[in-house]
Amino acid sequence: MLSKEVKSDREDEIMSFFKRKVVLVSLFVLAISAAAIAYANGQSKPDVPIHKVVNLSANSLTFHEIDKLDAFAELIVIGYTTEDFRDREHVITAFDDGTMQSFHTNTNIKIEKILKKPKDFPSDQIKLTIIEPVSLEGDVKYTADDYVELQKGDKSVLFLMKNTFGDYGLINDNLGKFSLEGINNQYSLPQSSTVQELSEYETFRDSVMEKYHLN
Repeated sequence: MLSKEVKSDREDEIMSFFKRKVVLVSLFVLAISAAAIAYANGQSKPDVPIHKVVNLSANSLTFHEIDKLDAFAELIVIGYTTEDFRDREHVITAFDDGTMQSFHTNTNIKIEKILKKPKDFPSDQIKLTIIEPVSLEGDVKYTADDYVELQKGDKSVLFLMKNTFGDYGLINDNLGKFSLEGINNQYSLPQSSTVQELSEYETFRDSVMEKYHLN
């Protein structure tokens, strides 16, 4: 049996461990609160109980002309994801002090058609894991520049670029994915989008459909 002194030392170690964890979590929450804009309502489908969306500015390069986007993208495909958002692999990294460093989601897609590809990409490849600028932790969703995640089963034109690690990621924020089914204001763009933003998105989508003869 353990002596009272040993038991006491272990209890002190356990208490010290939990106190450190609480401090790190508190620092993390404070850092995110200072840097982000929180929204009360989620943007995913009702079967995914997300209660809060935290949007962070990524200051990413955005194209508003299809020819420029086509020229910049390395891989353009028509594809769709087979998984609900919550079931995908969500990656969030943090600095030593608990402050968020980066986040993304690894989304598995099925490729129905390749519209543009680099020479080393197999012409017959039908599966691919892509990176989306969004992630989920518990009931909190983190997004970059109001990005709305791909919806399960929604066939879309996807504009992709390979990163330094060799992974393909979706580019151009919400203007880098266009559903073949048309525009769904709830899932194509943020709920907070203005009438002008919706109109610009629709115009851009029309130019995408026309360029790749998808009308």
